[in-house]
Amino acid sequence: MKEKNSNNLNEIWINQGDNPLEIYCGDQVEYLRLFDKHFKNFSGSILEIGAGTGYLCKYIMRNYDVDYSILDIKKNIDELQLKYFSEEEFGKIKFTNSSEYTNVFKEEYDLFIATFVLPETPTYYWKDIFKNIKTNNCFMIDDGPVDDYENLRNQWAEDTFDSTDESEWIYTVTGYKSQGIQLTIGKAQSSK
Repeated sequence: MKEKNSNNLNEIWINQGDNPLEIYCGDQVEYLRLFDKHFKNFSGSILEIGAGTGYLCKYIMRNYDVDYSILDIKKNIDELQLKYFSEEEFGKIKFTNSSEYTNVFKEEYDLFIATFVLPETPTYYWKDIFKNIKTNNCFMIDDGPVDDYENLRNQWAEDTFDSTDESEWIYTVTGYKSQGIQLTIGKAQSSK
């Protein structure tokens, strides 16, 4: 889907209907281990795009000193509030609806997180994210076989961060056990 739509969704998400998040988003313990490995002393502001069931978000909020923001579609934000977060947890997170995604460009984040989400959005959306997001670090897990996504993501990481590491592959994620999935870590000089 190349034309814009009001929620900036790809066909997979337009057609999800009333399916609950857990159909699409598994709680991956491996993400927690990888976050601890690469950002074990992290504190600061985080923007996560497409938080799924909030599994990684809740872990980080419970174990790190962070200000958390999530960019997602309204349906998923509502589901996070009703099923996955306590009222107190939900109240500590700043949410931005994907229909207003350009609002996240007004702030700078200490860490940008995206796990299995950007390649599943329209091309114009992820290109705009990479062009305009202001962040000091990134933690990204995705396969990126869409259009020129992988090349653009790699170039963005190289141009944005003082150091990047894309050498780690994950083989424990359901559906990717044989071919693996790439972890992209980007860090500013002060984060090394």
